[in-house]
Amino acid sequence: MSKDTLTRRGRPERAVKRPAASGLRDSAALNRVVRVLTPLAYVAAVLAAWSAYVRLADVPSYLLPAPGEVLDGGLNLVRDGTLWPNLTYTLRNIVLGFVGGSLIGIALGWVLWASRTVREILAPYMVLLQAAPKIAVAPLLVLWFGLSTTSQYGLILLLVFFPMAMATMLGLKDVPADISSLGRLLHLSRWQYLRKIQLPAALPALLAGAKIAVVDAMTGAFLAEYLASERGLGYLMVLGNTSSDTPLLIAAVLITVAVGLLGFGLVSLAERRLLRGRR
Repeated sequence: MSKDTLTRRGRPERAVKRPAASGLRDSAALNRVVRVLTPLAYVAAVLAAWSAYVRLADVPSYLLPAPGEVLDGGLNLVRDGTLWPNLTYTLRNIVLGFVGGSLIGIALGWVLWASRTVREILAPYMVLLQAAPKIAVAPLLVLWFGLSTTSQYGLILLLVFFPMAMATMLGLKDVPADISSLGRLLHLSRWQYLRKIQLPAALPALLAGAKIAVVDAMTGAFLAEYLASERGLGYLMVLGNTSSDTPLLIAAVLITVAVGLLGFGLVSLAERRLLRGRR
């Protein structure tokens, strides 16, 4: 068979493959566009319903301002320089509280996993502490530590460490037996075994716990600032409430929600990147 014949026979196959690959790329691009536009469509629908309700029901502005008034309240915070110091203060508290609470939770989770005695002693107290309403614990922290960042970080740590400790303990329990055997065969020290085998194997559970913890950190920061602070997004809510500035109050609430969504999104992004090879 001649070389030209082989070439002609090969052409239709390449002609068929190219449109298929192009179709897959177009489908992936379309899916990305849909994922971006879907939440935007939800937000637009909520804003439209909100605006229509305020206008048709003639709701007073001090009860529920229109979306445009809330936007103006947020822009005023930007123009007069009020937003950035308070936003960075809250973000700093969330980051420090989340990191500190996560480290404490991971260390405590490992201790609970490693020692049955410690687990039987501490587990009931941890559950009782977690079950206590944080709105009642926060004033106690203010009474003990005063109106300082210590009481604020204490509340955030209380909210963050528990989900991270539980996630660590459950993740370490789920380490496959063959991986544990590999660690013994390699004669790894306890620290090497934790760092090279246990933590990577427990990473999915840790990231799942981090999703809960980052939202809890935002809740703790807001609650602490709401009760005992002169800065932060929680303070802006108090300011809007006491001054009957409803647009400011709702703008501060929406900014706080956006901060929580940002933290959750960052953890989800890290989860996709770190667990990409496992799926």
